[in-house]
Amino acid sequence: MIRLTFTLVSLLLTSISFGQEEVKLKLSGQIFNFPAEGNQIEVVQNRGAENDTVVSKIKVDKKGNFSSKVELPEPDYYLLRLPDGQQLNLIVTGEEEEIKVYGDGKNIFFHANIVGSEASSKLLELSRYNYEYKAKLDSANQYLRANPDKQKEVNQQFTPVYEAFKGYRQRFMNENPTSPALVGVLSTFNLEQEFALYEKAVKGLKQGFGESPTVHRVIEEYEQNKKKIEANQPLSPGSEAKEIALPNPEGEIMKLSDYRGNYVLIDFWASWCGPCRKENPNVVELYKKYEKDGFEVFSVSLDKDKSRWVAAIEQDNLIWDGHVSDLKFWSSEAARDYNVSSIPFTVLVNPEGEIVSTRLRGVQLEKTLESIYGY
Repeated sequence: MIRLTFTLVSLLLTSISFGQEEVKLKLSGQIFNFPAEGNQIEVVQNRGAENDTVVSKIKVDKKGNFSSKVELPEPDYYLLRLPDGQQLNLIVTGEEEEIKVYGDGKNIFFHANIVGSEASSKLLELSRYNYEYKAKLDSANQYLRANPDKQKEVNQQFTPVYEAFKGYRQRFMNENPTSPALVGVLSTFNLEQEFALYEKAVKGLKQGFGESPTVHRVIEEYEQNKKKIEANQPLSPGSEAKEIALPNPEGEIMKLSDYRGNYVLIDFWASWCGPCRKENPNVVELYKKYEKDGFEVFSVSLDKDKSRWVAAIEQDNLIWDGHVSDLKFWSSEAARDYNVSSIPFTVLVNPEGEIVSTRLRGVQLEKTLESIYGY
């Protein structure tokens, strides 16, 4: 069964003050069928934890016309709120801006036109599509709860809907790579399966609307999510390699971080491991080939007998300096941190300390290093 989660756009703003200059906005338009219980609309900013702040109130005449010059705290995402609670997202990006809103007060979300703010119009279009998709998803889930034996049938019927949604979202991202409207796609991602797309959207927001307090919050949330993903997938490409700090044969502590600035092959092995010993000559040859370019090997032994470990280093001519072990066999601290369940096991780390790939041996390791160093 396709497992999907979906949350409508929620514009939560950080409570941090960024000290930006106020934005002057001329806001006007006409809302037909304006709710009878009021004669004004509100411009609202949310500063986190659903803490709405009304930054301006605008009078509306009997025909639904309104016009006002509004001073806003900073470029950001705002809500245009009607007396009955209906609201539209407005994106205000410039120091001086003019936005016009025309709509039907009976259902302003589906019957509104925003003029003068392309980002606001795009976000409204995306939000409408998301809303309709969510309605289909909720309907499918409701039917499935009532008919659990129909799971395969529901899955088959809903798959084309899901694929169409993903296609629309991808086109939107491709056509609006740095638009503030990208905020509307963030809540639609399955972070475990689509983290790269999520990351791309966040980076686009940072580039296109980095002055926004909302985007600051989005970036902070992204950093937290990235740490969670990396914690669950510690060896995924792009994740930071965990520190290894263990003694060498002389008892001196050597750290993986000391090799920062070079490509490093972390090689988990042991003197008693036959496949490891067979692989060692290949690693030695590659080390000799790329040593002058900064290539390093950091060997982590799962031995428990120091004399056998040291003898194997000499016998196999492992000529690099990076040899460490806590002599704890499979209980090695480093092996636990890197989820090592069998050896040989390798992890290639880039100069920034990020994981490039794992389980590289033989021809695979050779070809990977060729692609890095160009020969």
